[in-house]
Amino acid sequence: METLRNIGKYEIVNALGSGGMGTVYRAFDPALERVVAIKLLHRDRVREIGEDELSALFRNEARAVARFNHPSIVAIFDYDDHDPAGAYIAMEYVNGCALDEYVKQRPELHLEDAVSAMQQVLVGLAYAHHKGVVHRDIKPANILVTRDGYVKIADFGIAKIGQRLQTQTGIVGTPQYMAPEQYIGRAIDHRCDIHAAGVVLYELMSGAAPFAGTLAQIMHKVCYETPPALSSIDPKIPKAFDAVVAKAMEKDPEKRYSSATEFNDALRTIWQKISKKPASSTLSETARGIAMTIRRPSVDATVAPPPPGPISRPSKPAAVVRSSTPGSRPVSNPAPNRVQSTPGPVRGSSNDGLGLLASWSQEQLAEFERQLLPFVGPMAKVLVKGAASKTANRQQLIEIIASHLNPDDRERFRAGGAAAATDNNKVLSGSTAPGSPKPGFTTGQPLTPETTQRAAQVLAHYLGPIAQIVTKKAAQTAVDEAQLYSLLAQRLTDPVDQDRFIREAEQPH
Repeated sequence: METLRNIGKYEIVNALGSGGMGTVYRAFDPALERVVAIKLLHRDRVREIGEDELSALFRNEARAVARFNHPSIVAIFDYDDHDPAGAYIAMEYVNGCALDEYVKQRPELHLEDAVSAMQQVLVGLAYAHHKGVVHRDIKPANILVTRDGYVKIADFGIAKIGQRLQTQTGIVGTPQYMAPEQYIGRAIDHRCDIHAAGVVLYELMSGAAPFAGTLAQIMHKVCYETPPALSSIDPKIPKAFDAVVAKAMEKDPEKRYSSATEFNDALRTIWQKISKKPASSTLSETARGIAMTIRRPSVDATVAPPPPGPISRPSKPAAVVRSSTPGSRPVSNPAPNRVQSTPGPVRGSSNDGLGLLASWSQEQLAEFERQLLPFVGPMAKVLVKGAASKTANRQQLIEIIASHLNPDDRERFRAGGAAAATDNNKVLSGSTAPGSPKPGFTTGQPLTPETTQRAAQVLAHYLGPIAQIVTKKAAQTAVDEAQLYSLLAQRLTDPVDQDRFIREAEQPH
């Protein structure tokens, strides 16, 4: 791998972190004699987003923030998408840690720090919203703590610029911090940032985000469940904060604070009731100490090859020194653990999951998405893909998806899946479409070693020696001969080869 020495005019010092979208480096600007952070885009690392869309996301961040001049927002100095090293953004270097690292490292709740940090964030958001920019991914990892105790918002890569009211066209953001309207495809505006800020404040005070679990579980909880009150989690938190945070996290945007300024005013009013002095404009010595002692992970400053497997939505590293790390009634969620594992932006599955996912045709997945759409809206695609990465069995897939629905919807979805399964069996017994088993295959009987060996021999005409490995892996998930050949046919990219393979396989043996 090539070691980077320069990106544009900037001299690379070391790499700070790497994510799905690219790598962030600490660098030196010889012209102005200052240290900067360089975010370098790696287009080949994200395979499920077109290069034009990925470049647009990256350019979007530069344009969103380049016109900003605010102490609570990381400044952008330069952008170039024609450099030999790749497209890059040069930005303010923040010598400190991310807010999520502060939460992990703090010895105990520091109420004034939580209020001070959130007031700084809300002032920054008010400024961005006034400029017509909605961040859409506010979370502790995108809020940086300087060694002087100030807080800065970073990573405007998926921001919306200009129009205040937009319809969500894709699932973007980080699950725990997304507002309900971001999940269900309704119109979104600056109030999704208000919701996310409320979640961040909840985490600052309680030590954990209000909801945890799988992506589907978090989605359901965010849309339909009410998190426990902060004062019920930690008695040291004054009850006055319960209502403030709850209003920020209202499911209905119309019931939230109308602006970041209104949220900030409410927070200031509550603080004045419990303290004789205003909240500090900077974080405490404890917070500054944490920002100073967080150590960077070891990251090689190289142009690395793309990692295996697809990545569906880029998660960008911040310019920071830190470790990488529908229809039921609302019910109370148990108090979250103080330390928990929380999923980040949606990514690809493991290699095994990708193998199982490949066993399903696009038509099959689209049919499940169509059945699921009335129940969960745009999240149907995410849930179906996640379930398909866990099994190649249709009934198991139906059950995995159904487990994420409320009881009434669960039975309705199962009924629809069963009806589709009946139609599918008809197709399996008589279809002539490429990749679909035809008459002559045995359906419903267990596979035998002889059947598997013959399938490998036929597949070897197309894939060579690797056919043995591919067939063995497919046989571990196939329930009968028909499904085995269907899985193997889908490993061939040419429809003509798929059809020829099925015709050869069904010959008497």
